Amino acid sequence: RGLLFAFSARSYEKPKTWFDPVPMPQSDGKLLMIPGPCEFHEDVLRVVGEASPSHVAPGFIEEFGATIEMLRKVFLTSTGQPFVLAGSGSLGWDFVVCNLLEPGEKALVCNTGYFSDSWAMCIKSYQGQVVNLQMPVGACVDPAMLEAALKKEKYKIICLTQVDTSTGVKNDIKTLAAICKKIQPDALVTVDGVCAFAAEELRFDDWGVDAALTGSQKALGVPPGLMVCILSQKAIKAAKNRNTPILSYFANALNWLPIMNAYEERKVAYFATPAVTLIRGLYVACKKLLDIGMENVFDMHLKTSLAFKAACYSMGLELVATDKKHAANTLSAIKLPAGVTKQDLVPKIVKRGVIVAGGLHKKIKTTYFRVGHMGLSAIDPKRQHMVTVIEAIEGALMELGIKVEKGKALAIFKAAMGGYPLKSSL
Repeated sequence: RGLLFAFSARSYEKPKTWFDPVPMPQSDGKLLMIPGPCEFHEDVLRVVGEASPSHVAPGFIEEFGATIEMLRKVFLTSTGQPFVLAGSGSLGWDFVVCNLLEPGEKALVCNTGYFSDSWAMCIKSYQGQVVNLQMPVGACVDPAMLEAALKKEKYKIICLTQVDTSTGVKNDIKTLAAICKKIQPDALVTVDGVCAFAAEELRFDDWGVDAALTGSQKALGVPPGLMVCILSQKAIKAAKNRNTPILSYFANALNWLPIMNAYEERKVAYFATPAVTLIRGLYVACKKLLDIGMENVFDMHLKTSLAFKAACYSMGLELVATDKKHAANTLSAIKLPAGVTKQDLVPKIVKRGVIVAGGLHKKIKTTYFRVGHMGLSAIDPKRQHMVTVIEAIEGALMELGIKVEKGKALAIFKAAMGGYPLKSSL
């Protein structure tokens, strides 16, 4: 029943450590295909649903320590320090800003949508000065504009969003980080990867990233409730050498650093109670990602995204992203057909067993909808999540009287899954 994967120089088989798939859709029986939370592996849900052990139990200390070590491999860093805190991905903004930016210091926010706006608001709440480098809706950060902004004035931190969930646009972090390092080597390059990390390619060390933040409920594959952030040694030094106190208690990296170090050394330490069951779920999820291999994970998200977008194009649908090559691999932000509203289309997709998201960007909110295709839906194609989504969209469009050739989109998707070269896009 599954789709066949044709890897360019290697074949892929499900790791032997995985249980056979057991269908566990949402409680209402529908497939959750929004840009996070997404569908989670049964092994993760099984662990998260177990009774919680103590946060100082030997077994949990081992699992948490191993999770910290595995996160370095997921983020492709040997020297970065992982932090795992109870909270949503948005806590990552607080964590980065309160530790790395002092009151009155400047932050350059490279703005590609809704979540860049929110990050800027977070910076202001910590008395930082925000300079907004605004991009048009649907466009990625223009490297020339970034270069010009960096030559104009100095910044303490530079804020990049790898994938803006509101527009489905992906930024080229490798290129942008290189520009930052070239023009302002002392500045700290920070990346919001909530809708990107563990799916889009990110090479923390090689690209010179100083802070990378995400939430558990996206491609990491764990139910909501964990904020994960990696800080470079340069960033930790900046936090330690501040002239003013860190304006947070819970998000203070210096309060958490000895805790992370202790767990990694398999020792007992306490600052605040960690989210034990979710961290145990993260332990399982990280093992699965590394069983596959991060290069394969990147490739599988790329392949799934290209194939799904090809299917959408065949149904006459267009993306919000102004340039296809800058469209995200973790979700697709799809324009509604002319004369069709979200209220017309989305309920008809839901009726067919698939939950998708409406628009989010305030300027175009009513003109598009969003489909997530990250995590389990991309790395385990035999579940045929994307097949179900395509059939639901096609059926909804046909019910609305929109001319669509039945079965064409699915045929294109299946052909594309076997035809695209497997290599990371950036």
